[in-house]
Amino acid sequence: MKKPRVIIAAGAALLLAGCATAPKAANEPHPDTPAYAWKPLFAKDLSDAEFEKGAWRWEGDVLRSILDKPIWTKADWENYVLDFEYMMEKDGNSGAFIYISNLEKFPKYKVEVQLLDDDSPKFKGKELAYQQSGSLYGRAAALEIASKPAGEWNRMTVFCQGKNVHVVLNGKAVVDANLDDWKDPLVNPDGTPVPPWHRGFPALSTIPTKGRVGFQGVHGDAGVRIRNLRIAHLY
Repeated sequence: MKKPRVIIAAGAALLLAGCATAPKAANEPHPDTPAYAWKPLFAKDLSDAEFEKGAWRWEGDVLRSILDKPIWTKADWENYVLDFEYMMEKDGNSGAFIYISNLEKFPKYKVEVQLLDDDSPKFKGKELAYQQSGSLYGRAAALEIASKPAGEWNRMTVFCQGKNVHVVLNGKAVVDANLDDWKDPLVNPDGTPVPPWHRGFPALSTIPTKGRVGFQGVHGDAGVRIRNLRIAHLY
């Protein structure tokens, strides 16, 4: 894999050059400008979500995973920015899913942005670089571990514009990837093999860039809590 291009300062504004809704603040990589037409990713009654009953619930303003089952939007999204805060439970392992399609049977195309309790003895020093928080799981390693310990709130912003995926975690640009670089379904551009559980999926360069958005549930021993979950189109 080509070394990811670190985007700081104008961060996402450079990545999304020519996009009218790119962040304007030169020192703010998270989108705190009023330029976006934000909407909640999920309604308070979860009527616009698809999930197994009992697997997810709102606890006040916090969306909490209860079971090892995902939650998806019913609608497809393309060219968007996803912004949220998340708190990992101790030993928690979860993920934000983008570009999910063929959900009727099994997701044929899947890109996951990893959410992990990186500080847990269960994972620290044992996970591969592309398994750490902010990474495109199994595909592109985060430039650094920018997550906070379990029990603390993190902020993540994921910009998805065509094949360009840019991830900001707690103010740090940790991934800047072009999925067109992933031409081999079994080997990443940097020569690392994809995880065994990713085999059978097509090369990322071939995937549609329109699909569901979602989150992994209680994957492993613990789950995740999410708040201020919002999404906006990029035009």
